[in-house]
Amino acid sequence: MSEFPGSQVPAFGGADLTNCDREPIHIPASVQPHGALLALEPRQLHIVHAGGDTLRILGTAPADMTGKGADAWFTPPQIARLRALLEGGEPMTRPLHAFSLVIAPEGQPTDVIVHRSGDLILLELEPLREASPEDTLALVQTMLLRTQQADSSHAFCQAMADVVRAVSGFDRVMVYRFLPDGSGVVDAEARSPGVESFLGLHYPASDIPRQARQLYLRNWLRLIPDAQYVPAPIVPPVHPRDGRPLDLSHSVLRSVSPIHLQYLANMGVQASMSLSIVMHGYLWGLIACHHHAPRFLPHRLRIACELFAQMASAQLEMKVAAEEFEARLHTKRVHEELVTRMSQEADLAQGLTRYRPNLLDYIPADGVGLWVEGHYTSLGHAPTGDQVAALVAWLNETATEGVFHTDRLPHLYPPAAAFAGVASGLIALAVSRAPRDYVLWFRPEVIRTVTWAGNPNKPVETEPDGIRLTPRKSFAAWCESVRMQSQPWRSVDVEAAQTLRLSLLEVILRRIDQVAREREKARLKQQMLLAELNRRLDQWQAVACELKEETRRRALVESELSQVLRRTVDDQEAERRRIARELHDSLGQTLTLLRLGLEEIGHAAPASGDLQERLAALKDLTTDIGRQANRLAWEIRPTALDDLGLPTAIRHLVETWAERTQLQFDLHLTLEDRRLDPAVETTLYRVLQEAITNVARHAAASRVGVILEAKEQEVRMIVEDDGRGFVWEEGRPADLPARRLGLLGIRERLSLVGGTLEVESAPGQGATLFVRVPLAGGRS
Repeated sequence: MSEFPGSQVPAFGGADLTNCDREPIHIPASVQPHGALLALEPRQLHIVHAGGDTLRILGTAPADMTGKGADAWFTPPQIARLRALLEGGEPMTRPLHAFSLVIAPEGQPTDVIVHRSGDLILLELEPLREASPEDTLALVQTMLLRTQQADSSHAFCQAMADVVRAVSGFDRVMVYRFLPDGSGVVDAEARSPGVESFLGLHYPASDIPRQARQLYLRNWLRLIPDAQYVPAPIVPPVHPRDGRPLDLSHSVLRSVSPIHLQYLANMGVQASMSLSIVMHGYLWGLIACHHHAPRFLPHRLRIACELFAQMASAQLEMKVAAEEFEARLHTKRVHEELVTRMSQEADLAQGLTRYRPNLLDYIPADGVGLWVEGHYTSLGHAPTGDQVAALVAWLNETATEGVFHTDRLPHLYPPAAAFAGVASGLIALAVSRAPRDYVLWFRPEVIRTVTWAGNPNKPVETEPDGIRLTPRKSFAAWCESVRMQSQPWRSVDVEAAQTLRLSLLEVILRRIDQVAREREKARLKQQMLLAELNRRLDQWQAVACELKEETRRRALVESELSQVLRRTVDDQEAERRRIARELHDSLGQTLTLLRLGLEEIGHAAPASGDLQERLAALKDLTTDIGRQANRLAWEIRPTALDDLGLPTAIRHLVETWAERTQLQFDLHLTLEDRRLDPAVETTLYRVLQEAITNVARHAAASRVGVILEAKEQEVRMIVEDDGRGFVWEEGRPADLPARRLGLLGIRERLSLVGGTLEVESAPGQGATLFVRVPLAGGRS
């Protein structure tokens, strides 16, 4: 069959990798030879086309069957069944099981499947190679039950791969998801031991051409039992009356493009099956099955897999929708709080960034910026003011919509390459017309490595004749670094920006109207205010006196609160000391007596191996409880702090942390035998304890330095680490909530003994705490 007249569409089997996306794969004029195909005209059931293994199945070659009635090969009940299906009102666009017959003399059962193709009826005969499931519906229910345990869409994909492999017996089953650019990635995989893994591999869009994806939408299942087959031609290749080729879009036996067969051969796959995953009417992905040897699945099992694919697609669609709904619900809650704040704050930027939740909670990003009337306010990691000014000028020239978004800003705006580390992704929300004000969300560059199944830039290879192009033969992992791109924005994020834009415009319009009304009120009240001014001048003096008295009372209250806090801390330390003593003395003595008692029982008891082992285990347990009680007593209140002084307690604290973690400590303690006021020693110990805890939890440090020295007037302690550091601004302690609470607690405790805390830190440069406590006098 030649190319279609007057077009560039190649004939089936005549395409190569340059034009395979236009190959008419639905009219191959051939079938797979493991079965037989008959095309009947519906009135007289005369055979118009025949193909496949009709000689073995029906005893007659295809060429000898055309033009004859189907009743020459089928029994009257079978013919009646066909006519009943034709007259039943069902469209039969999809294959239905008509009846079964037995091939003589082998006695092999054969399924007969029927569906319409244009104005013809297609019969497809498939000999059964293995037993069919007795209850297809029960099998589908079991498959669905196994996937319903998944708590996320990703886990659901893995469950689909597992259950399809368990039912179908294929060597490898993958869940293949199409990406927005047409390429695909293997998100989940189940495979036999020793089978190569394709999990995480990416495949270029050319691997599954456009027309193949259309057929996957029309047919939920596609099986190739033996990819090394020789196609069996359909006789005649075109309709004798109108010259049209036979449309096999829904055919089970439809022959496969030689390019795809070569592709499977290059992968080392001899049998394959594909199940479509359709969401919202679009082809979301495939459940792709591979096998190293021929694999002939009976019709009933295929029906079960097809029904499972349909039901699983609906469940996956619901899971994805539920995840998106959860994200939208969170966004809606934050949106309501932002709108409330914007309505209450005079400064729009303050209302959007000052409180929590703020714009960074509304749309997940690493930084946000507000450009309002030429003034720039930022939060988190964001470009500089000059960089944003140039970006806003570019947006004013290029962005026509109210919300602009991209995850590849440097590709569209080359100057952004200079700050790609903080803004490779951008959502820009315009809140005015001219000049435009913007709310900008930034995402940093995510340097990621995409692993392709072979080089995506070399999807074809040339045959030795130098003319024909064939699919690539190498599917080895080929890595490609992707730069100047951020994590993609979700549709939920863009919708949230559009919703916020409408709210911002409403707030701004209300403020403009409110300003106009307030100006009118101000004009009317101006005269009243002038008269009121003189009266209030007299009142201000009285108010000043009241404020002075209020200040005195406030200082008194603050002093009382400080004393209460000091007493609380003292009581807390006393209680810690009591509990530690009880653990060390009472519980320790009890455990010692318990161990001695167990030893006496061991001496007095018979030398039974089992009894002695149990007694030994109880003694070991008693010893372990004692060690844990001692450790707990030390953590609650180290006795060395009271008995041996601060340096000894610090050394023990450091040794404990060094054993628990990988931290290395450098100590420089110059107190020697000097003892400080107990409150000062307790405060310095608790401050160091909290500082080391913060380093271990948040800093990712390897070394910690501690310096403690006492002068005549003050004692100083310095704690320094080589960890990741953080952004420190006075008045805004830190960007990590847990560390912020820890530093606030340190500062409050130091205030009880008149001490101060200073912090020096920067991202990637560690952190240093400077503690100073005044001394009224020491003791030795």
